[in-house]
Amino acid sequence: MKTTTKIIIMLTLFAMTVAGATFCGTAQQKVNVKTLFDMLPEEALPEYVSLGELSRDEYICECDDKNGYLELAGGNYAWQMCYWNLKDGRKLVATNDQTDLGSTIHIFFYENGQLIEDVNYKLGGEQTYELEDLVDISQLRPEVLEQAKAAFETGNYKLYFELPQKGTSLTLWLSVYSLMGEHYAIPEEALKNVTIKWENEEWVRQ
Repeated sequence: MKTTTKIIIMLTLFAMTVAGATFCGTAQQKVNVKTLFDMLPEEALPEYVSLGELSRDEYICECDDKNGYLELAGGNYAWQMCYWNLKDGRKLVATNDQTDLGSTIHIFFYENGQLIEDVNYKLGGEQTYELEDLVDISQLRPEVLEQAKAAFETGNYKLYFELPQKGTSLTLWLSVYSLMGEHYAIPEEALKNVTIKWENEEWVRQ
C-alpha cells in the first residue's frame, strides 16, 4: 500500500512538473510587441507621452502583433518600435523617436522575462557614409553643395530611421536640419534612402 501511494505521489509530481513547463512555454510564446511596449522605461518614450496626463496605451495608433510593430501618435514626428527574433531565443527590440534633428534610437534585448537596454548596440551596424550616399548632389546648386560638403566632413549630422512593419529591413535618410541648420536647404527630392537588410542576424547595407 505504501509503495502504491509513493508511486501515485511521484506520478502527480511529475505531471505537475510537465504542466508547469508547458505553462511557462506558453507564457513565453505570448510575449508580443505590446508586452514589450509595457516594459519600456520612460526614457525610451517620446516626451509628450512620458510627461503627458494620459496613459501610454492611449497614444497607441498602430499595434501589429503579427509583425511585431507598434506606433504612437500625438507628436510632430513618428515614434515606432519593433523587434527581431534571434536564433538563441532572445528578442532584439528597437524604439525610434524621430525629432527635428533625426532619430533617437534605444535598443533592448528581451530574455527570460527581462528587457535590458544595450547602449552600445548600433542599429544597422557600423556604417560609414559619403554625402553622395545620402544626397543626389547633381540636384544641388553649387553654393549649397559646397556648404553641404563642408558640413558633412565635420560628421555633425544625424539620420532618420524607419523601422519595418513588413519585412526586416531598415530605411535611413539624412536629417537636413542636423546638417545645414535649415529644413529645406536641400530639396526633399534630392534625398536618397539607404536600405540596410537583416541577414543571418547581421546588418547588410544595400
